[in-house]
Amino acid sequence: MRVCTHCGLSIGDTAAFCPVCCTPVGSDGASPPAKPLPAQPAFRSLCGQDELSRHLYDAAEQMHKANHCEKTDLTSAAALYRDAIVRFLDSTEDPLDREEVRRDLLFIFDRLSLVLKRNGLHKEALEEIESAVSLGLLDCRDYGIKGHCEALRKRRNSLQRTVAKASRDVT
Repeated sequence: MRVCTHCGLSIGDTAAFCPVCCTPVGSDGASPPAKPLPAQPAFRSLCGQDELSRHLYDAAEQMHKANHCEKTDLTSAAALYRDAIVRFLDSTEDPLDREEVRRDLLFIFDRLSLVLKRNGLHKEALEEIESAVSLGLLDCRDYGIKGHCEALRKRRNSLQRTVAKASRDVT
């Protein structure tokens, strides 16, 4: 069994990335000088700094678990994403003041709304996007992942039309 050179946790012999911190792992167990993952969450820069960092790390860990569940269990992925949102928001008195928290929350709301939409839960997906809007997450300044803002805006418009059509069809 190999050990991640970044976080020190055991990883499988065939893993390309650490399942906890997402550090790329070479065949010899050492981290190669590869580029970081494109959607790599910002929590890695927080690890080990203080108690707040631990809370943020725990929230990010839920986010990663959810991301891995998406391929096999959409219901569990949605529950894990929701748990991660709660953990991020409970991590400090004003978590949205931290740029890395805003980035990770934006990523989570993007993925959660997509998972719900894939499950045919269009109204719930729209409600989650509206939650992101109420938190001010779609007011992208320069959070490094403007693509998630755009994806959420487009998904919001699409879901609004779908939900409105479904309510017309019921009446």
